[in-house]
Amino acid sequence: MTRQILATIALLLLIDTASAVRVLEQVERPVELNLGDITFATSGTTISFSECAACGLSTHRLMDSTVYEVNDQVLPLVEFLRVVGEIRDRNGDERAFAAVFLDLESGRVTRVEVRE
Repeated sequence: MTRQILATIALLLLIDTASAVRVLEQVERPVELNLGDITFATSGTTISFSECAACGLSTHRLMDSTVYEVNDQVLPLVEFLRVVGEIRDRNGDERAFAAVFLDLESGRVTRVEVRE
């Protein structure tokens, strides 16, 4: 009888924790752009873009920890810039898309993803 009571209590505890609400905190803000809407500083320290036709140009700092991806392949910055240049030459700026992810607190770039 004691085992049944303990088993029942254990099941009730599992059911209670299974219905707990988990709140996820957003730490990044994504911005989707055409590749042609992005300008990388030649020094590799900033990226500039306009989020809409009526929006002004904004410049954001890149970090040492910024991740650069092209078609799901993570690349170092120098290689990323080379491949982006090839994509622009081959396809034009309007046929490739980019997503820039900004840290909500600092406005710095955490990730840049390019797809063609």
